[in-house]
Amino acid sequence: MKRAILGSNTFEDCGNIIIVFGTPLFSYTIDGQVKLSFKVLSPPANTPIHIENNDKIAGNVTVKADDKSASISLNLPESKAANKLIDLSIDNGTAHINLDLRPLGLNIYSDKNAFHVGGSQLSGNVFKNCANGIAIGD
Repeated sequence: MKRAILGSNTFEDCGNIIIVFGTPLFSYTIDGQVKLSFKVLSPPANTPIHIENNDKIAGNVTVKADDKSASISLNLPESKAANKLIDLSIDNGTAHINLDLRPLGLNIYSDKNAFHVGGSQLSGNVFKNCANGIAIGD
């Protein structure tokens, strides 16, 4: 069983946790280390980001990965600190995901209590055996 936690929401055996305008936002595999893929198109984001299995295809980002975690941070010229877009860690086979797309101009982020999209929030939900857990946009 593939299990992930985003905010306080649980996803079990879902093909994609989040799709944005028909494109899966992220996926991961574990092959010696965590391999993270992440894709945000522009528009809707103010800059495109594309990572495939920890390899940067597009975007001014930094990718860090090891055997239990992976993260992608946006490098902003006006800031000396990078802004973390996604942080994924594996604990006992469960992926714990923290997401913040606000640096890309999208009001989509998670915290320990909920997953926030615009003015809406999802909290305490369980998604099981679904092709796409959450679909944002057309």
